[in-house]
Amino acid sequence: MKTSIKTQNTKTALRKSALIGCSLLTLSLAACDGKDNSDDNAVQKKGTFFLSAAGESGQYILRTDNLATGDLKISDNVRQLEQAIQTWIFNDDPSVAVGLIYQQGDPGVCLGIAVADDSTLREPVEFQITSRFTSYGFFESYALTTVGGQTPADDASRSDSATFNIIDLNNGFSRAEKSIPTLNITGNGQQATFSGIVDMGNGEFLTGLVVSQPKDASQTGGASSGDITCPDSVWVAAFDKDLTLKRIYRSDKLSYSSGRFRSQYYAQIDKADDGSVYVFSGSYESATTKPCGALKIDKNATAFNPEYYFNIEEKTDGYRFRKVWHVTGNYFMLEFYNTGKETPVTVNTAATQYGIVDMAAKTFRWVTGIPAKEQITGTGLPTAHGGKMYFPIVAEGADPAIYIIDPATAAGTKGISVSGASAISAVGRLSY
Repeated sequence: MKTSIKTQNTKTALRKSALIGCSLLTLSLAACDGKDNSDDNAVQKKGTFFLSAAGESGQYILRTDNLATGDLKISDNVRQLEQAIQTWIFNDDPSVAVGLIYQQGDPGVCLGIAVADDSTLREPVEFQITSRFTSYGFFESYALTTVGGQTPADDASRSDSATFNIIDLNNGFSRAEKSIPTLNITGNGQQATFSGIVDMGNGEFLTGLVVSQPKDASQTGGASSGDITCPDSVWVAAFDKDLTLKRIYRSDKLSYSSGRFRSQYYAQIDKADDGSVYVFSGSYESATTKPCGALKIDKNATAFNPEYYFNIEEKTDGYRFRKVWHVTGNYFMLEFYNTGKETPVTVNTAATQYGIVDMAAKTFRWVTGIPAKEQITGTGLPTAHGGKMYFPIVAEGADPAIYIIDPATAAGTKGISVSGASAISAVGRLSY
């Protein structure tokens, strides 16, 4: 990836030969026994599961070959971390876990971890992100983080640039930084904040746009966007490896594609197994007249599919969603707010109920077999694997546990739990 920013050195470089397998944000992973049963023609890779868990005295990394049976103890951890990592994301090729720490406007020491040929975790590699971030993802052999509402170097009176951190997974997690202007990116004189990264596999990635009035340069705090004055439109941008804008996808059938929580912008755009990209909108803005729903970008298409529209809100009794994860095939899991359409949501509204959508059949089912929404006190970042979703949940009076959700039935069953932990913040799988 070309950039004029000089990359920084890290303490240690991982051997490239060790960096094979795992997955993107939409993780297509193997079965609980470590075998990949999703595609008989695919190369089967060995792997181990990676869990990040919080205990009384800090955050820990645990490793297991099975998520269905065999409970763990926090005392059996592989490693205690020196500082808490808020976000873990897992890449396929190279196979790495990337731990991101959010330090508001301050530099944050992040971690990269791979697995050795004997299934043990390698020594973490530290790297630093100097700017804050509000969204993240993988593109080719890079991890990207992005934040909008930044001040361009040539004009301190404006705050309409977006800053990308570009982390080279094949080069010891060396980092580069690049800012691009977003003012008038959609042709309406407004700026944009990016939400989500979807690798198209053709040298381009897609990202949702939260389009707003230019942010006041004197504004303090974590907000990246200005006032939302066009809540009834959705935009998606395509960029190449040099962060050059290739095209804009636009429609008036949905509101913008992004979930919101405090200063974070949650991706609501993801790719199905056939290469189609589904662009969801949870209709976060109270001013929007558009229901929650989804549009479709066919593989390599340069515009939205004009014949595809899925009104998800009419299937859910008016509940709106915040997060979106691909499970397998055309199945996606959605995280819904606990309050219905009659109650406006905010960046702090609780969201602890879940549903499965089949995007081809345009069907919806509430997930069963997991704790009730009023009993859930915390969740972690899930992973898709062998056609099922593995979801960390903390319920009142119980140890944190992994729940295994079958998208075909939307039924969940309880898998392993971690005693002595207060939360499982993420689960993923590393291949070797």
